[in-house]
Amino acid sequence: MATTPAPDPAPSWLYPKAVEPPKPGEILNGMDYSERLWHHTFATQDNDVHFLEYRVLHRLNIFDLQNQLAKLKGACWKDQKASEADLKKLKSTLHDYTIAIQDYAYMHSLQGIRSSQARALRRDLSQAFPEIANLPGEPFNSHYCTLGSAPEFQSDPIRDYLKGVVPRHLAYSKPEMDLNMDGYLAKLPPETISPSVDRVTRFIIAFAGGAALVVPMLVMSLPSAHKTKSLITVSVAVTLFAAIMSLAIRASNSETLVATATYAAVLVVFVGTSG
Repeated sequence: MATTPAPDPAPSWLYPKAVEPPKPGEILNGMDYSERLWHHTFATQDNDVHFLEYRVLHRLNIFDLQNQLAKLKGACWKDQKASEADLKKLKSTLHDYTIAIQDYAYMHSLQGIRSSQARALRRDLSQAFPEIANLPGEPFNSHYCTLGSAPEFQSDPIRDYLKGVVPRHLAYSKPEMDLNMDGYLAKLPPETISPSVDRVTRFIIAFAGGAALVVPMLVMSLPSAHKTKSLITVSVAVTLFAAIMSLAIRASNSETLVATATYAAVLVVFVGTSG
């Protein structure tokens, strides 16, 4: 008995491929807001959280509550009484007013971020939520801040000057180079102090501190030096030391006073023992 051959399978191109779900953190066109929100949150879960300060909106809220309290005060003074309903509204408005001030003060105390990093964050938010970014008033254009700690190296006039004159590969730290590649390529000075700049600054301060002691002592040790010349040398050296401490080094008033007095005492003792 003859057998009928099996029909050839249909070509694969006749069957549409199943749409693969997007990878976590991948935002695609056609996603609704809830999907974009989830994927954006997943994609940024390992980054520091940054906040928009929305200073104008906070002030708008504060001024509105302030005006409500002013109206309540005017009504109480006009009627010369405060009903139970007025007191209930007064308590809630006062509480909201106090909380709004505390919120504003807290947001204002957060650490700001670099302008280049803020531009990158604003671009990411605009790409993740274009329907919000296209609203009037540039909703994502605000001051960005973070809960991050203070910079590792504090700035002062010497460090601020050096970071603008040393080679860029020394002026930029690796993290800032990654965050601010545009500024690095544009040959702009970095916004933070790199470890290399900090080490150069500490060397300069140490060298200048040693020279500030050795040079006056050498001058006062010359055979032609007498007590009057030594006192003039001490006066000039102490004045220069005090000027450098106050203008080039970030120190408190008490630290500047103690350092200057100690330096002057060392030179005066040297004058007394050498005379």
